[in-house]
Amino acid sequence: MSELRRSFFASLFAGGIAAVLIFSLNLSRFSEIETGAVLILHCLCDAAFVPSVFLLGVGGLKAIRNKGVFDVMGFGIKSTLQTFIPALKSGEKEDLYKYCERKEASRKPADGLLLAGAVYLGIAVLTLVIYAAVG
Repeated sequence: MSELRRSFFASLFAGGIAAVLIFSLNLSRFSEIETGAVLILHCLCDAAFVPSVFLLGVGGLKAIRNKGVFDVMGFGIKSTLQTFIPALKSGEKEDLYKYCERKEASRKPADGLLLAGAVYLGIAVLTLVIYAAVG
């Protein structure tokens, strides 16, 4: 199984667990206000939207990190800590270029998170449109 599929299905599974929890909490909370299909659609829309926001947010931050946006900040924090805490110093001093190269080698793509978030967002929009038509 490829890395993209593994990341996608893991993100989809984690979002599904969150969606089930949110659905069950909303079902008990809104049962006094709404009934029937309207209640189910409302809870489904909420349950799909929350995981989509989290997955797209985390995936977006991971994609930005993969472009190297946070490298200078990470290098600065690492250098500052090594200056004030001598036990953290490694054998040789690492410059920013070597630090960025080392980080680049360990990065993983954010495609699985973004795709899973887009799936949940699509489900949320679809249920919202049906909810608006029915309700």
